[in-house]
Amino acid sequence: MNDFVDEARSRVAHLLRMANTTDHRVRARIIEYADTTPEPPVMSRAGIVTTGCAQCLRTAWRQQDAEGPVWVCASCGHVEGVTVNCPHCKVAMTPPALGAPDRWQCPRCPRVAATGESPQDIEERERQRLAAVAALEEAMALRAAAD
Repeated sequence: MNDFVDEARSRVAHLLRMANTTDHRVRARIIEYADTTPEPPVMSRAGIVTTGCAQCLRTAWRQQDAEGPVWVCASCGHVEGVTVNCPHCKVAMTPPALGAPDRWQCPRCPRVAATGESPQDIEERERQRLAAVAALEEAMALRAAAD
């Protein structure tokens, strides 16, 4: 079987083939699951980003709608907005534009983050950015003094 034939199969067909069972009850539950849960998102360069659903504690996928990124639960269909907060300013960061890399920006300071990063990760990136800026300023001062 070639890749095209496999791509043309429905989600139900994929799930039934993976289950590899002839039990009619199991097959009916698989079909019901596929019919009542949202489709998984298209795989991006970064893969599929997941988290736990706040309601049923199962897997939720990060997807993009017209208003920005959202979590969509694969089991119960619960939809929740994705938020990333700046650990310094204590405000919600601006989400990335549709199709842009996963780079959230603080509206008050130069901090940036990726979805799921810890406050420590965000602060470490800012510390590294400030160290790089200081090193660049020092190099520029040395060059200006040499001229």
